[in-house]
Amino acid sequence: MYFLKKILGFLLLISVFYVFYSVPRSGLVRQTIQISGTGSMFPTFPKGTGTDSAQLVTQTVASPSMHPYPGKITLFGKELYSYQIKRGDIVSFSNPQTDTISKRESQEPVGFVKRVVGIPGDQLEIKDGFLWINGQRQLENYIASPRSTFGGEFLADCHALTLPENSFFVMGDNRKGSNDSRHEVGLVLESDIDAVLPYPEQKSYFHLWRDASHDDQLANLPLLDSQKYLELLNQKRKDNGLPALKYQKKLELSAKKRADIILKYNDFSFEATKSGYTMAKAMNDVGYSNIVWGEAPTTGYYDAQELIENYFQFPDSKKFLLQKDFQETGIAVVMGKINNCPVQVVVQHLAGYVPPNYDQKLIASWQSALDNLRTIRPGWDVAKKYPDFYNAHKSDLDEILRIIDLRISRLETIVAKMQSNRWLTDAEEVWVKEDVSLGKQLESLAQKLNAQ
Repeated sequence: MYFLKKILGFLLLISVFYVFYSVPRSGLVRQTIQISGTGSMFPTFPKGTGTDSAQLVTQTVASPSMHPYPGKITLFGKELYSYQIKRGDIVSFSNPQTDTISKRESQEPVGFVKRVVGIPGDQLEIKDGFLWINGQRQLENYIASPRSTFGGEFLADCHALTLPENSFFVMGDNRKGSNDSRHEVGLVLESDIDAVLPYPEQKSYFHLWRDASHDDQLANLPLLDSQKYLELLNQKRKDNGLPALKYQKKLELSAKKRADIILKYNDFSFEATKSGYTMAKAMNDVGYSNIVWGEAPTTGYYDAQELIENYFQFPDSKKFLLQKDFQETGIAVVMGKINNCPVQVVVQHLAGYVPPNYDQKLIASWQSALDNLRTIRPGWDVAKKYPDFYNAHKSDLDEILRIIDLRISRLETIVAKMQSNRWLTDAEEVWVKEDVSLGKQLESLAQKLNAQ
């Protein structure tokens, strides 16, 4: 009996020690996870202050209490507590891929915190700005804005993916500002996860979320408010000391024509290499012309603020939209499909007038040519008063007078436009080129008649 008590006491001591050792790892004891200020989980967790990504990573904006994972106590071969990750849970995880990304951004490996949207066996697809799971469109109240989910390099739009065993698909709640499973992060293995906040325990964040019950009504509708976008763009131009762009309806029409062609041929090139229908042709078809013009096409379900932020984070598009020579703009938003995948195509046309500022020597040379033609014109006209000479050389003399009169008429227009610093039309540019050959014809005929 004495030895039995000793054995039972020893077993109890072992059990107490085991439980004491295991509980912190069981998930019953929570741990604090620090959330950086990148804003990838907004609105659940706040954004940091500032715009520099390296600075935002160093800011701590929230410290939720999460359960360690995997959380379970196994006593004598029996699991007393365990938890299986579900959709909607928030998880903390790290792996070689997150280490690479965080080192690039902050020079220090840190874990990521994202929301689980897909569990093993789920079929995921992203299209029309929505997440689809097992063929069902998801109405997600925790995401920052409706219809804001786009594909990336790992999972592109309209490509279905079935999740393998022990693999999870995670995304940030701020879908347009999160590097997650759609992009570099890829799938997250169960063994990568170190902490979890189950969806039912996120009630303290519910008041931060949207009512998503009507999100599906936005399907296949354009999201961009063109006027709001123009207001934001003009504010950017003002901040950079540039005049505001005026809205030009004809440029909207030309942008619409280009957007339709882009959708039809899946060709975003400015040169329209597939369709041959360039911006120049579109402007001509709507009766618009200008001296300086350019095009900014893009695809994605952007609203006005998001599109501005997207354009201005890239040096080339920022420089293009801040060109001082642009004075007018028109914007077209067209819904359609590319490779049978729903897309929103946004095309912006911009144009402006820049005076030619002709060289004064060039103007003087054209004026001199005009003066010379006016001087010689009467002399050739007098030749018609000599019947014998005129009748003998009528065709040549008439041709000389025709060429002189034609050149005088054209040069008067060319000189007048140059002196008033106006651009020549396409037809007038042709006159400039033709005047060389007309001058040679005139010289040849004159030499022929003068030799008589």
